Amino acid sequence: MPNSSFRFTAPYARRVPDPVFHQSHGIERHILFVPVKSVPKGLPLDPNARIPNLRRRIYRDIEESLLDQDTTPGTFHLKHKGITLIADSVARAGEGVYTVTLGKNHGVVDGGHTYALIVKNLANEQLPTQQFVKFEIFTGIPNEWIVEIAGGLNTSVQVQPFALDNLAGKFRWIQDTLRKEPYYEQIAWKENEGGEYDARDIISLLTCFNIELFPNTSNNGDSNPVVAYEKKSKALELFEEKPESYKRLRPILRDILILHDTVRLESQNLHNEAGGKYGNLSFVEHKERGKFAFPFISKESEYRLMNAALYPILGAFRWMVEIDPKKNKARWRGGFRNVLRLWRSSASELLRITVQKNAEEGRNPNAIGKSRAHWSSLYSRLALRDLQSKVEATSR
Repeated sequence: MPNSSFRFTAPYARRVPDPVFHQSHGIERHILFVPVKSVPKGLPLDPNARIPNLRRRIYRDIEESLLDQDTTPGTFHLKHKGITLIADSVARAGEGVYTVTLGKNHGVVDGGHTYALIVKNLANEQLPTQQFVKFEIFTGIPNEWIVEIAGGLNTSVQVQPFALDNLAGKFRWIQDTLRKEPYYEQIAWKENEGGEYDARDIISLLTCFNIELFPNTSNNGDSNPVVAYEKKSKALELFEEKPESYKRLRPILRDILILHDTVRLESQNLHNEAGGKYGNLSFVEHKERGKFAFPFISKESEYRLMNAALYPILGAFRWMVEIDPKKNKARWRGGFRNVLRLWRSSASELLRITVQKNAEEGRNPNAIGKSRAHWSSLYSRLALRDLQSKVEATSR
């Protein structure tokens, strides 16, 4: 294979001679911090020990971090190792620009999944401009050393906190509640377990309805459970710190999951019936092949609402949660059927507010998921509609 060259934009770069083999082999290490939007396509994976498999849950987590979801914005390069290349040479081609030349058997030796996720999202409007990835490029490496280096680099994946919580038995009451449900196997409780959802998703959904942490007595930006979408790791910390506040939600846990899938599925018809065009919304996912599964209600569809739009709507329905004073457990005001009726009667309005906010945010779904004003607006509108329906019922 002939040598190939790639252009790297790197406003921050360093060259470090190898402390042992610089004199004998000319080995050097080049550190480039590259804006993810300018990462070049087509880097070969020839020396990498693993073919990227982006279906594993951990890589969906990395993708969320790349898109500034559930993380502090702009911290991708601080939280991930980055991408390691073996190359023939690195040459400066201008201010903040470098030409990297690859020879036979050269390419990505570690970080292939990270590279694949970045390339996959290069055309994604949600990919942040101020997001960097670290490239570490080795030059002067003898070909016979490449396999050994690849094996040494591809060894570790950090253990996720939720996996440790599972080992400690903190999810046992949730597991006992859901064990007999047909979707139980779709929830991963251990790291790298299969499943569309994992324990963090369940905790985040419970957080949306936790009226002890986010009371119904106030409605400012900080009193809404934005953290459920914005930072699932923080929601998990709240679960660890205030376990009893979550355990009180046990009687409505199954209903919460049903509401999750119902809102996510029914939004399409309810929005279209009100004169909207659901498929044109930037906060709606469309599956070209096959269908999305809605395991909590055993249904499928080619469209589904993104979490960024879904979670603020779900958070509004904590208005319908109250604590039974006799049992000290959560219950729905008027029962769960009343909750579903309220959803269907208010859906078009809640979705219209979401469309308006999305337009204000430049059609950036992630921004509406993190907007405290948007969460407050939906909550206020739902509460008002519920109170109006009660007044109408008493005046008949």
